[in-house]
Amino acid sequence: MAPTLDPDKEASATIEATLGRARPTLLRRLASLALIDRRHVTVALATTDGRVVGVDPAARLGIVRAVARAVCDAFCDNVAEGDIILTNDPFSGGTHIQDLTLLRPLFVAEQLVGWAIVQSPLPDLGGMALGGYYPFALEIWAEGIRVTPARLYRKGVLQRDALTMLTLNSRLPHLVEKDVQSMVEVLELANTAVADLAARQTPAVYTQALDQIITDTAVQAQAVLSELPHGEWRGESEPIHCCLEEADLQVTVRLTVSDEAVELDFSGSSPAAKGFVNTTAATTQAAAAIPFFSLWPALSVNDGMFQHLRISIPDDTFLHAKLPMSVGWSPYQPSQAVVQAVTAALSQAHRTLPSAEQLAAPVTSPPLPFTVTGCGRPDCPFPIPQPPTPNPHKGE
Repeated sequence: MAPTLDPDKEASATIEATLGRARPTLLRRLASLALIDRRHVTVALATTDGRVVGVDPAARLGIVRAVARAVCDAFCDNVAEGDIILTNDPFSGGTHIQDLTLLRPLFVAEQLVGWAIVQSPLPDLGGMALGGYYPFALEIWAEGIRVTPARLYRKGVLQRDALTMLTLNSRLPHLVEKDVQSMVEVLELANTAVADLAARQTPAVYTQALDQIITDTAVQAQAVLSELPHGEWRGESEPIHCCLEEADLQVTVRLTVSDEAVELDFSGSSPAAKGFVNTTAATTQAAAAIPFFSLWPALSVNDGMFQHLRISIPDDTFLHAKLPMSVGWSPYQPSQAVVQAVTAALSQAHRTLPSAEQLAAPVTSPPLPFTVTGCGRPDCPFPIPQPPTPNPHKGE
């Protein structure tokens, strides 16, 4: 008789293997890879209530968990096998218009056992500029079409109107359609792997194993955090440029370590901006957690990492964008500033942190294949188009 595998270990191994195969597969298949930030290409698995149990890459944990929760709030009591939910809404747990998320409920023996999640930027979804990066956007609609959680597939049947909504609002509809199909195919890979495991273990054992994986990570993360000295520290970021305002923005955070939790309070950060450097609360939370990942590099990356972090983001700051604020640059310079501020505070309590530049690498601005036009001021990070050089020989 073959030895019985520990359900938790078998589930962990399956999750690791599934994510390890799914993300490279998606990266190979995306038609628009040259036009997007490949660091945003993400795969994840979650529990029935949307708690992320595994994600690749780790820096996207905070984003994926926020989207999963928003979708569960809208659909968890009304999903069927073969459904796929889509959203790119920054105000439903997302980051900015470009990042599309597809979520598939996973069923075994007609029982919901979890969710498979894929997230990828699309090359264009309308707005005032190709790719959605428009520093002068005063509202979210200047950055593209906003899609709140909706069904792309219903019981395995493509809802053509949902896909058409995306393609008709894109300058690159064929690339968008191909990328969405690639994301759907990767969800099927994850569905097959989870279904095989859950069928061997029974759905109940599988879901219990997911709960235990998250619990174990939370316990281990708490053990690491408990080694930090009690106290209060403050951190600030470098200035953040906004093309529509004369004054720069800044992130300010107060880090408090106690027996109960580690708290991050972003009171004192700059108020809401006019331009696209606002960030959603989910984006801010995701960036704020990145410096802590260096404290527990050996732990599984899942929802358990957030159980002992308390993050307070006042809703009158640019770090907690509200509809209809523009947020197109939120995963980059503003997120980088959040990492800088948290690292500055945390490094006072933990002296062996990597540098802020190293920690902020996942949220630095990518090289883009198109121009993001700026305001032209000396401190503006975006170039202004240069007039063409006259040809002295023209007309000869």
